[in-house]
Amino acid sequence: MDFYIIVLRIIHILAAVFWAGTAFFLAGFLEPTTQATAPESGKVMAHLAAKTRFSQALAWAAILVVLSGGLLYWRVSGGLNSNWLTSGTGIGLTIGAIAGIFAAGIGLSVSYPTIQKMVALGAEIARSGGPPTAEQQQMLLELQNKSRIAGQALAVLLVIATLGMATAQYLI
Repeated sequence: MDFYIIVLRIIHILAAVFWAGTAFFLAGFLEPTTQATAPESGKVMAHLAAKTRFSQALAWAAILVVLSGGLLYWRVSGGLNSNWLTSGTGIGLTIGAIAGIFAAGIGLSVSYPTIQKMVALGAEIARSGGPPTAEQQQMLLELQNKSRIAGQALAVLLVIATLGMATAQYLI
């Protein structure tokens, strides 16, 4: 019994399920719903972003997926053995890994900082005690659009990663 692989797979799978499931939910349901119900939905999103550790949990899930996935990839590839890398399984896992790494890159370099900027802007608006200025409203719309596009790209990449991982062992 290989406890190293078992522990890494548990970490990888649980973190990936949380990360991908959340990304699919956000991009497919929550974001369209908040757009359709704005401005009332703003309070829910502001609470989720500023008062919970939601974005930090997603960032840590992405980091855990990539780190555990990298260690698993190294182990199953026999240290990046070229015969394995060019096999069906190797190609499938490589495609999934690349998509997952790009998704983590988008999440950590675009989504997370954008959410933090929206939280800071929301706090600035709240401190003013009035409605947002035209400039603040424009900045908020730009940040929301950036977040939406990044979330959709992230969800697509996670679908590719999931399909690569789920089907790799069956590729001949």
